[in-house]
Amino acid sequence: MTAIKKSSSKSNSLLDIPILNTTTAIALWLAVTTVVPLKLSSSRPNALGIAILGFNNLNILIAFCEIVLGNYITVIQQDFRKFQQQYPDQRRYQAAFAYLLYPLSLRTVLSGRVWSQMWSTYSLWDPSYSNPESFGFFIDVGNGWSTIVPCLLWNVAILCPQWIHSNELDTLVGFVGACSYWQVLYGTIIYLLSFVWNKRYQGKPLAEVLGFVGVSNGIWFVFPLFALYASYQMLLHKDCTRVFLLS
Repeated sequence: MTAIKKSSSKSNSLLDIPILNTTTAIALWLAVTTVVPLKLSSSRPNALGIAILGFNNLNILIAFCEIVLGNYITVIQQDFRKFQQQYPDQRRYQAAFAYLLYPLSLRTVLSGRVWSQMWSTYSLWDPSYSNPESFGFFIDVGNGWSTIVPCLLWNVAILCPQWIHSNELDTLVGFVGACSYWQVLYGTIIYLLSFVWNKRYQGKPLAEVLGFVGVSNGIWFVFPLFALYASYQMLLHKDCTRVFLLS
């Protein structure tokens, strides 16, 4: 029995990576899905294409987390109540840093239970994310299930625009992009208006609201605007090489 425990402990230690935490896992994901394909691609995307590619890959990661939001809502509610006790108002920011620096291993990096803490932590600023009846809950779970495929399609268009153009798929890519990115942008706008209208910012330091709510949601406001511009250009010219490649 002791030998088995020692073997199990040794096996677990082999799966531990000292620098791996939530933040470095996200950075590693972006490097593998964005930087590596750009290096391997024979195409030379312009700044617009690179920006949208990076956003798409971040959105795909968050989309999986949004699916986790729907699947683990009961766990999120339980963790949220614990965090309210563990991190009172003046220590709320510590919960965010604790999550960003949460240690991961090869065993836990794909755990929905671990990534669900993103939402129980965010609920300290907006409790609607621990409420399955709220708009924020439903728009994000919906985005999680519906935006992965459009992002992958656009990634192909950015990295292999000649293939898309030669198969006359430019209009399809532009149409899918216009629908999907408008959905994301509109959902973000309505969510932020809901946050302000219901005065969920009250009792929270401005820096925390701007940092943890404003900046995080602002990404899903700014980059969909870039993508909608690209969608318009693609529908107008029916040529994604003109939209995404360096001239």
